Amino acid sequence: MESPHGAAVSAQDFGLKGPRGWVFQGVDLTAPPGSLVAVEGPSGSGRTCLLLALTGRMRPSRGHAEVGGLRLPGRAGAVRAISGLGPVPGVNELDPAFTVAEHLRERALLRRRFDGSLHALLHPRAARAAARA
Repeated sequence: MESPHGAAVSAQDFGLKGPRGWVFQGVDLTAPPGSLVAVEGPSGSGRTCLLLALTGRMRPSRGHAEVGGLRLPGRAGAVRAISGLGPVPGVNELDPAFTVAEHLRERALLRRRFDGSLHALLHPRAARAAARA
């Protein structure tokens, strides 16, 4: 018999507090590899933030979780390397008004991995070209 694919996920008293209060709190979860877990709730109830936190993309404010034996929040980078969030309209879709370069700059800003100053990164293309000339 084949072992199930995927990573075990567990959380104890997992929560995320934002500037306007708790986004979600008190989440307890145990899901062995290969499990299917449904997260439901009304719009604005914190479902997407919970999934982002469980994939190491948002830092929780309370409790801890483990994904594939990697403890969150401490090993968030390692969890990001083995997990992902599927397409979520309005959350991770590309904006058709942006160019590829603008999407890449936005991603760099979100990851806080940019070279030089933030001002230089946000300068329009023409201003960057003029500065190089």
